[in-house]
Amino acid sequence: MRLNFFRRPAVEPVQVVADGAVSTDYEATLAMARSEAGESAGMYQQAVRWCVLAAVFLAPLFVLPWTTNPLEMNKQLLLVVAAGAGLILWLLSIVSSGRLSWRSNSIDKGILALAVAAGLATAFSLTPFKSLFGMSVSSSNSLISISALAVIFYLAVNSYHDKGKQILTCLKISVLIALAYGFSQMMSWYLVSNGIANSRAFNTVGSINALGAMAAIILPLFAMKIESKISGYLNALGLLLALAILVVLNWWVLWAIAIAGMVATIGFENLRQLKFKMSRFILPMTVIVIAVFLMIVNFSVDALKKNYPVEVAPSYALSADVASGVLKERLILGYGPENFSLAFDKFGAGRLADTTLSNIRFFDGTSEFFSWVIHGGLVAVAAVAFLFWSLISAVIKKRTAISDDDSGMTVAILSAMTASSAAFFLYPFNTALNLVFFALLSLTALTLWGNARQTHNIEEKAWLSLVASLGFISGLIVVLAGAYFMLSNYISDVRYAQAFSASTNQNAADLLGEAFNWNGKDDRLLRALSQVELGLLSQELNAKADPKDDQKSNRVQQHLANAVQYAQQAANLSPREASNWSNLGGVYQSLIGLVDGVDKLAEDSYLKAEELRPNDASVFNSIGSVYLVKANFSLQMAQSGGENTAKFRQDAADALTKAEMYYKKAIEISSNYGLAIYNLGVVYDREGKLNEAIKQLEKIAPFNSDQPSLAFELGLLYYRAGQKDKSLAQMQRAVVLSPEFANARWYLALIYEERQDMPAAIEQLERILSNEANKDNETVKQKLAQLKSGQPAVPGKVTDQKPL
Repeated sequence: MRLNFFRRPAVEPVQVVADGAVSTDYEATLAMARSEAGESAGMYQQAVRWCVLAAVFLAPLFVLPWTTNPLEMNKQLLLVVAAGAGLILWLLSIVSSGRLSWRSNSIDKGILALAVAAGLATAFSLTPFKSLFGMSVSSSNSLISISALAVIFYLAVNSYHDKGKQILTCLKISVLIALAYGFSQMMSWYLVSNGIANSRAFNTVGSINALGAMAAIILPLFAMKIESKISGYLNALGLLLALAILVVLNWWVLWAIAIAGMVATIGFENLRQLKFKMSRFILPMTVIVIAVFLMIVNFSVDALKKNYPVEVAPSYALSADVASGVLKERLILGYGPENFSLAFDKFGAGRLADTTLSNIRFFDGTSEFFSWVIHGGLVAVAAVAFLFWSLISAVIKKRTAISDDDSGMTVAILSAMTASSAAFFLYPFNTALNLVFFALLSLTALTLWGNARQTHNIEEKAWLSLVASLGFISGLIVVLAGAYFMLSNYISDVRYAQAFSASTNQNAADLLGEAFNWNGKDDRLLRALSQVELGLLSQELNAKADPKDDQKSNRVQQHLANAVQYAQQAANLSPREASNWSNLGGVYQSLIGLVDGVDKLAEDSYLKAEELRPNDASVFNSIGSVYLVKANFSLQMAQSGGENTAKFRQDAADALTKAEMYYKKAIEISSNYGLAIYNLGVVYDREGKLNEAIKQLEKIAPFNSDQPSLAFELGLLYYRAGQKDKSLAQMQRAVVLSPEFANARWYLALIYEERQDMPAAIEQLERILSNEANKDNETVKQKLAQLKSGQPAVPGKVTDQKPL
């Protein structure tokens, strides 16, 4: 028995009554059925085209304020919804019509190679869930984003029959709006003056440099000649905006992208006309001259640029080093999409150890190419190479399509595609730039293969019917599953964002718990939950005791256990994430004095973080702080007396020895790491090594001359070391830097008293009491009364006096 999948049943002959007679008209009925099916398929095809246009138009502009990142996650959701809806509608059009129209071209094979490479890298990723969906700060290279862009490419190529004119118009209008809004933000002409929009750095594309990259890529599309007067005005406006943004930013990477597009315009235009005419190349040559000149003279609009945030990125050499390290460890499939940060931690962070960026983390490479190499290894390199070879071979094979195009649209598209290809190797893509890249690929395929289309009747062959059936079912399942998980992740991120502005720790805990229920694979939520639980624990410990409250001990134990559990769960969920282990170490560190033995657990956790992020001085500084905290606790317990005094003193001495060792390790890695240098000075102070302690603080004092607390502590050390003139100078500096610094004025008054300078001492005490926060301080009042009464004014050792 032969099965015909999705084959319409034979149409039963209809009885037609005419002149009182009954007759059968099979052909008329069949024609009617085909007409209805064709109308239905046409309706679905039109809906598919609307989905493509929605994605192309909205992606560069789409912003929503209620997620942790107003751009990336929202744009990703938009692309997934547009691609999913378009795919279902396209499959319905095939089923309803029984026909499949396909525009075969070489570029679609390159797109398929990219999608397959991303899929394989995700399957073997170090963090599969993150590779599948990405994260709020970076999701453009996640599998679901690449898949959505690939689907949009195929839908565009196989649903449009106008060589991409509608898509091109839609893309240009969208980018024109994005550039206009971005430029107005750069000039502080805020159309929306509240929230995140009230910033020069904000635009709908991404960072300011990302906006510049968009302008450089799209420049050839605005340079094309248009017959329509209105379109010509819009092109002129887009051209001026793009050039204005590029001139203000004046970064060689952006100019290199723009120059690539302009050189391509000259080359393709010459190929189209087959005759060189200088007049046709005035605009692209002018842009090239301006770009080269501004780069040579290093032109800068300082009045504007000084207020722009600095976009920090790894250098090309550093990205290459990270890529090399990844390929040595995981040659074939890399670390997985969106795992650049893990690779940077292991192979790149150590290179920045002795710089001011030692604690920074990067989530993208210097260019999109480096990101693909790190995310997908040799498989990704092969896919990228195949895509660009397919693109180059397509231009070579279809060069007649360029010469036959009288409108110049093909030249503009190919030139913008060239600029986008240059950007691929020079700048990292976010979701908006990725959309433009794929949109230009689809426009390239449409303009070169606009007249090549094959139509297959799936009802003629059983295997085609089977493929169509399975394709429809599989597509529907994939779209529904993807939509469900995307929506869950989205709701989770919204709750996570709300937790940041929660009024209390309990409200934050409730929101984070709800967020985790929606997305149990996000280790950020677990880290945040552990910190909130520590906050709740601190509240309980510091709350005034109520004799009637017999549940306080249970609540303390519950918050303590929850903090540890959430931190451990995050580390188990993403064991290659150094931040999870640092967070776990921090949680254990917070419990010193409450739980025995947590100092060793904290040390082990931090060492695991150091294994994942080698040569990070902050990790060793954190371990040193663990043992400094333990030493302080042990010294406090020793001072309380009791039979364990000797044991506590020994514990403190051992802890200080370990703290000194780890702080020295941190300083060996980063010789100018001020926090570790300061902490080492504190350790020396605890050990009674005053001169060594002073040396440590003197190292960092010149670089922290605006820090009153450092001057205050250095002043105390100078006094204890007998360097009283230096002590006086530092205390005076502290109160100059911070006139309301009560403790600095208190000790300064005591030093003046010791020097028998009563008027100066009285002045300092009166300044303390003039502050609203200290006007009723009895200690200061008593001391002031003593000095004014002329009583003996030698208080003994100044540093023996307790601070206020």
